[in-house]
Parts: sequence; structure tokens; C-alpha cells
Amino acid sequence: MIGIIAGAAAGLLAAEFVRENCCMLAVRQDTIDQPAYTGRPLKLALVSDTHIINRRRQRRCQRLLRAVRAAKPDLILVPGDLVSRTCTDFSLVQQLLTGLCAIAPVYYAPGNHELDMTEPMRQKLYRTIEATGTVLLCNRTVQLEGLALCGVTLKYSMFRNQNRGFSGLSKYTPDDMEQAVGVHRGMTLLLAHSPLALDTYAAWGAELVVSGHVHGGMIRLPVVGGLLSPERKLFPAYSRGHYRQGHTDLIVSGGIAKPRLFNPPELRIITLRGKDDSSL
Repeated sequence: MIGIIAGAAAGLLAAEFVRENCCMLAVRQDTIDQPAYTGRPLKLALVSDTHIINRRRQRRCQRLLRAVRAAKPDLILVPGDLVSRTCTDFSLVQQLLTGLCAIAPVYYAPGNHELDMTEPMRQKLYRTIEATGTVLLCNRTVQLEGLALCGVTLKYSMFRNQNRGFSGLSKYTPDDMEQAVGVHRGMTLLLAHSPLALDTYAAWGAELVVSGHVHGGMIRLPVVGGLLSPERKLFPAYSRGHYRQGHTDLIVSGGIAKPRLFNPPELRIITLRGKDDSSL
């Protein structure tokens, strides 16, 4: 009897694993009321961690495009790991970003997988990205109505130590932040791949940060939340959802790429409102 129950449980887990990794895309909504924001209400689509490797991810990208199109966002934000580090064929990258740019302006900042590519391959990727009309934000800021949109290229040593794997990882400090993008100047929406440096983003002054990287913790457990970060740390502090530190809001996407369990791939739709719109 125990064997039958165990077999049935294993079968259910396997079915859920296949369903989440092959068939699902959750669309989750967030509303941010930010007093520093003076522009009109904005709808933002957060698309993170697609981890394109080759053309075999086409079905997943088509599902994502349909969901973004249905959401009718004003801006689309891609905070890194658009590709996996081993990707050399960027045709699906071009197809996905071209499709997204047909919906709304797209802004991209790199993740750790892009940083792990060879320099020639990374530059080829960046050229592909820009050719679609996507705005590349590598330690760069652009001004939009009511806000500065800033993308930061984080240090690779935050993610992996070339000599010791995941031990002795460096931190991203406020000084690093200022050297990368300068001082904070008014309402800023920051694209930063990893949420784990929230202390620094808040100290720098970012009002809204969008991140990914943690993949929702890969496996999600009741009450506890995400189980594991890419740095092999248990129970990461920021794995998926809306967090707040001081005057800084952080939205973390659970991402698109597999594997995952009890943690379906997701598209996050963020409505950003100013103080005069919070009663709407």
C-alpha cells in the first residue's frame, strides 16, 4: 500500500513538473503607488530570465508574446538572462524582441549569463538586441515622462567566483552603483538583474527596482516561499513578488526558464501610479 501511495505521489509530482515546465505561463499583477512619480499611470510588462538557448524555445516565446500582447503594456522591461551563456544562435532572440517591440518600447539590461559569454559573442548579442529596436541599458539612463529609466550591469563576481565557485562572492556597494550610473537624480526605475543587492539599490535612492535572476527559488514551498537561489543559497530573501525597503519598491519576476516546481513561469504586469492616482 505504501508503495502504491508513493508511486501515485511521484506520478502527480511528475505530471505537475511537466505541466509547469511545458504548458503554463502565469500572469501576475502588481500595483505600485510611488509618491515620487509625477507622470501618468504606466503599465509595465516585466519579462525576465527567458534563457534562450536555441530555436527549440520557440513555442514558449510565442506563448509569452501572446500574454504580453493581451496585457497592452506601455513599456516592456527585460532585466537580464535573455539568453543562456551557451547560446550562439540569436535568431529566436531577434524574433522575440521584434515581436515585443511591435507591442511597446522594450528596455533591456544584462544578466549574469550574458556576462559569462565571451566578449565577441556578447557584443554580437548586443548588436542583435539593438537591431530589433530594443533599448540597451548597460550602465545607462534614459529620461522618460516623469521618470529616469536606468539599467545597471552588475559585477560578474556577485554571481560566481572564478576561483571558488559560489563561495566568497563580492557585494555590490553604493560606490559601485555610483561609478556605474552616477548619482541618483529624481524618480528612477532601475533594471538590475539580481534582487539580492536591494540594500544598495535602496541606499542609492532607486524608487522602483525590477529584477529576476532567482527563478522564484526554483521550487516553492508553502509559507517558506522559494527554496534555492542560483548561488546555491537556501531560502533567498527575495525570490518572487513585491518587496519594500524604505522608499524603494522591488518587483522580482519568477522568470520564464525551467526547471521549476510549484512555481510556474510568469509574466508580471506592474501598474505604476503617482500620489495623485493612488485613489483610482
